[in-house]
Amino acid sequence: MSMDSTVVVGVIAAAAALGGYLLSNAAARRTERARRYAEALDVVERYRQLPYTFLWLHDDTAETRKKLAEMLGDTQQTLSFHRRWLTLESPELGAAYDNLVDKVRERNSGFRKDALSRPAPAADVDIEAGSIYTFDDRAERLACIHLMRKHLRLFRNLL
Repeated sequence: MSMDSTVVVGVIAAAAALGGYLLSNAAARRTERARRYAEALDVVERYRQLPYTFLWLHDDTAETRKKLAEMLGDTQQTLSFHRRWLTLESPELGAAYDNLVDKVRERNSGFRKDALSRPAPAADVDIEAGSIYTFDDRAERLACIHLMRKHLRLFRNLL
């Protein structure tokens, strides 16, 4: 093998190693981003479930009121974090997430108040509440998920 072909083989090997490293790094970033997007959607779901949690847990004790208030505050704080993070990630994605959270928030407070006005479950069978609190957030959720998928594409700027 001549000196020129040795250099060519070395350059090809280095390019292949660099390409592999870059693809691996991009895949790892994509996986982390997907995990964070799932967490952002999970906290919206936890927020949607708060009226049911209030219905099941409430009673007339100060301890329970404190627990429910902390649960609400923690959920709202986590929602705020994801709002800011997704807006930093992409203003378009942040706006879609904001729309989803705002849509759920429109009815959530009223549903929580309704849950607290109902009698606390007296028996285990009373825990199954069915779907008494419904949110009309399907369009906002789908728009948010669509943008999340777009941002998860490996070559999203090329497509």
